[in-house]
Amino acid sequence: MNFNKKIKSHLLIKTKKNLFLNTAGEHTSIFNGDGIDFKEIREYNSGDDIRHINWKVTARTKTPSVNTFNENKQLNIVIAYLNSGSIKFGSIRSKQDTMVETMAMLSAAALNKKDILSTVFFDKDELNFNISKKKQIIDQNIDMAYNLDSINNTIDYEKLELYFLNKIKKKSIVILIGDFLDIYQFKLLSKKHELMCVVVRDKLEEDLKLTGEFDFIDMSTLNEEKIYLDDTSIKKYNKLMQEHDTKLFGIFKKYKIKYKKIYTDDNVAKQLQLLLKR
Repeated sequence: MNFNKKIKSHLLIKTKKNLFLNTAGEHTSIFNGDGIDFKEIREYNSGDDIRHINWKVTARTKTPSVNTFNENKQLNIVIAYLNSGSIKFGSIRSKQDTMVETMAMLSAAALNKKDILSTVFFDKDELNFNISKKKQIIDQNIDMAYNLDSINNTIDYEKLELYFLNKIKKKSIVILIGDFLDIYQFKLLSKKHELMCVVVRDKLEEDLKLTGEFDFIDMSTLNEEKIYLDDTSIKKYNKLMQEHDTKLFGIFKKYKIKYKKIYTDDNVAKQLQLLLKR
C-alpha cells in the first residue's frame, strides 16, 4: 500500500528530535554492550558491578575477580520487526504504527553512536534484511514496514530463532519488536546474543470493556465469526491476557532477556529510555 508521506515525514522529524538520541558521549553506545567486547579478568574492586564477577576464577583463586570490557566497542545491533496480522489492531493508533516508530528510534540511536545496524523483517520467514551505517536506512525501513502485507500472517518463532543462530554469526544485541501474542522460550537465542524484546500492545486488548454482539475477524488467519461479549466473558478474556503476560515475562526473566511493554498511547522515546538504561 502507499504510505502517507506526511505521516512518514512527521515520524522522521519526531525521531530526530527525541532527547534520548542525544545521549552524552559521542563514541559510547547507549546500548549495553556487556559481554560483547571482553578485555581481561582482574581483581574485584569496591564499586565494580557484581554482575561481572567471574565465579570460576574467584572459586579457583579464592580472590574475587571480575571480567572487564572495552567500553567504546562498536556494537552490532540487529533489530527484528515481527510482521503479523495482529499488529493492525489499535484503539488510538495501530500497534504497527508504534512498532515502526520504535524501530525508527532504535535505528537512529544506533547509527548516531556509530554502531553497526542490521534490520530484519520476519513473519513465517525472512522477508527482508538490511545492513547499513547510513541514516537513509531508517527511511527505507519505514517504507518497508508499511508496505509489507501483514494480514493473514503469524510469526514462526522457531524459524526466527534458528535464523539468528545460523545467519547472525557475530555476537550481537538483538532487539525483537512485536506484540508477542504467542509464547516462545528463546532459550538458545538468549545464550548466543544479548536479547531485548519490545512488546507493543494496545490497552483495549488487555482490558476489554466492550459489551454486545460483534463481527470478529482474526487478522492473522482471516477467520470470521460472530461473538457476544458479556461481563463474564470479558472477565475471562482479561484474565487470560494477564496469565499470558505473566508466563511471557516469566520466560524473559528466566533467560535474562531485557524487555519493555509499550502501549499505543505511550511516549515511545521515554519507554525506550527505560529499556536501554536497565
